[in-house]
Amino acid sequence: MDFRQLREYREGDSQRQIDWRASARMHKLISREYQDERDQEIVYMLDCGRRMRAKDGELSHFDHALNALLLSAYVAIKQGDAVGLQAFAHPGGAGRLPPVKGESAINLLLNHVYDLHSGTASADFSGAAQQMLADHSRRALVILVTNLRDEDSDELLAAVQLLSRRHLVMVACLRESALDDLTQRPVAGFGDAVELAATRDFLDRRGRLLQQLRARNVLVVDSAPDKLHMALVESYWQLKRSGRI
Repeated sequence: MDFRQLREYREGDSQRQIDWRASARMHKLISREYQDERDQEIVYMLDCGRRMRAKDGELSHFDHALNALLLSAYVAIKQGDAVGLQAFAHPGGAGRLPPVKGESAINLLLNHVYDLHSGTASADFSGAAQQMLADHSRRALVILVTNLRDEDSDELLAAVQLLSRRHLVMVACLRESALDDLTQRPVAGFGDAVELAATRDFLDRRGRLLQQLRARNVLVVDSAPDKLHMALVESYWQLKRSGRI
């Protein structure tokens, strides 16, 4: 954040904003006001693996993720930030766009993603993290967009720990609406009871993985696919307001 001016303290200001010397001179609380520092970098790591082929409504998880990526990238570009992309587990090989900014940036991003699609390969989180570090040395907000499973825990945790040494990491997870619907469905027989128990067990294990990520200071966005675009934009603004990017 760039310093802008001194002003009177307002309710909601953090303690670290208070300028104690100015407050002593003025005999009242004085806060420092900051403005968003421009020219930050945001790099999306987009999972193009087989799990992103899952359907949620008429669109696949991959399509929902791509829509969310483009909208949040547009917001970031309008704020003066640079946006880049690393697609992994893509059938045509890794798709990479170094961070770009300015008026032409969104068109460059659109031209880069128009032929991306999900494939049948499994996502290699460790390999993608190592490639990210090799390609991008400057500190950035790295947003990993994926359809998370609890069996990914060991590899995913190792990957985000590696990324966190240099970058601020966010994991954006698409939560399958069908599973949420199953937990709300009335139980009409033994088969329904077994299905409900299995669903709750899966969601509990997935929830524990998200808790492990948060315990490692990884930012987590867990959203229904059709709401991921707004969740990413909201998270971006929260980071901007807090001065973390």
